[in-house]
Amino acid sequence: MEHLHTFLILLFLFCSPWLSAGTTFLTHLGTQCEEDCKPDGGEYKCTTTDEDGRSQSLYCSPQENMDYWGRQCRADSVCGKHGEDYYWCRINDFTWGYCGLVKDNKKITETGEVTHIIPRHRNKRDRVVIGTVDDRANRIKTTFYAEPAPHDITDIGKLRNEAENLIGNWNNGHLVDQARSNLIHTANLRIDMQGIINRNNQLYYNLQIQINRRRNGPHDSTTVSQIIVPRGIPERYIRRALQESLNHRARVSVEVSRY
Repeated sequence: MEHLHTFLILLFLFCSPWLSAGTTFLTHLGTQCEEDCKPDGGEYKCTTTDEDGRSQSLYCSPQENMDYWGRQCRADSVCGKHGEDYYWCRINDFTWGYCGLVKDNKKITETGEVTHIIPRHRNKRDRVVIGTVDDRANRIKTTFYAEPAPHDITDIGKLRNEAENLIGNWNNGHLVDQARSNLIHTANLRIDMQGIINRNNQLYYNLQIQINRRRNGPHDSTTVSQIIVPRGIPERYIRRALQESLNHRARVSVEVSRY
């Protein structure tokens, strides 16, 4: 029975009209693409089916050891899980990206390897360091962390340019010390102050970029970027954090330490 199961999957791989000849694409969660990995608004995505039988569009890589933006993974950081439950790689010292494996069907045939559906966790709570700034003159180290949250932070899609313009127009004169909506806005987007967070006697701003529309149910998100940043942080770091959150669909937090 097991051999029959393997045979049927391999038959699908080789006979499917949607896949490139000889190549199987996997998503950043390890599920098998049902079509080629194709560009979608600058990102690469494919259709896959989760463990509950639902069709989803997830990130993938167009070539081996590239991320979902088509950027080459750093030589010492091939596409892999690296301790997480999703696939990713570093692009440079300050940037990382989700990626998907690209497999040769011939190797799958030779090894008998079969791709299984991997359960999708709602949100991974472990943070990863995505960048540091070391101000040696003032002995201050600023660290940027990302906590992937693809269910709570929605895909920006066609509004990416508008979002990047909004981020570019940010300055700290817009900051307030209480929750307030619409600190700065464009036609379709706005930056909200969700409130002040106290962590170890340090105050942090909770800033979010929101789409100007109503939610379509409890599981629909209008958040496209979320950052937690300490009071007194330079505005260029806020812009960077917002951009990183937008790029990775992750909550980005910033920590400042003195040495």
